Amino acid sequence: MSDAMAPEQATASTSEASTSPSAGDAVEFFPSHGHVTSLTVTALVLTIVCGAAAVIGFDTAQTTPSPTALVVTSAGAVGTLMALGAGLIAVRRMLVARWPVLIVDDEGLTDWLPNLGVERVEWSEVTGIRDASLAGRTVVAVDVIDPDAVISRQRTAIRRLAAGTSLRLAGTPVVLKPGSIDASAQEIRAALAPHVTGR
Repeated sequence: MSDAMAPEQATASTSEASTSPSAGDAVEFFPSHGHVTSLTVTALVLTIVCGAAAVIGFDTAQTTPSPTALVVTSAGAVGTLMALGAGLIAVRRMLVARWPVLIVDDEGLTDWLPNLGVERVEWSEVTGIRDASLAGRTVVAVDVIDPDAVISRQRTAIRRLAAGTSLRLAGTPVVLKPGSIDASAQEIRAALAPHVTGR
């Protein structure tokens, strides 16, 4: 679950992201409330389902001990803890503090989207930006020189899987999702464009 937390370097800011940054300014975008709400609801549903499976498996194991009942009980218990943890993280993001999920500065961009973002990408790696469609959603695709290098440096298997899926579907592992970020595709492109124009 620690990977779902935004790193300490990404400190919260009370100001809204500016789409016309001056030189040296970092632009921060925050998670959309809709995205956080959907994560919370999904986590709650998974908690209920996994919890029910654990209870049913435990009751079955008490009356008719079997390896299957023990597996169901164990999987349900683990799933409940994981889903509950994810839900608490989502609620904390929404109610306690807002960490930026996208930071744009003079050296590059940092995509902190929990478990899906590719984290740091330097401008020297970027060849251009464009609109793309990913699973029916309009996204901002950031093309890079070496997509495989971006994928291989991801810290977790989930991030590597997400980056690889983005590469297959959108042609690049670096995909910024306006539906998850509290900004429109136009605002995201406006923040990136001064650093990418001419590449």
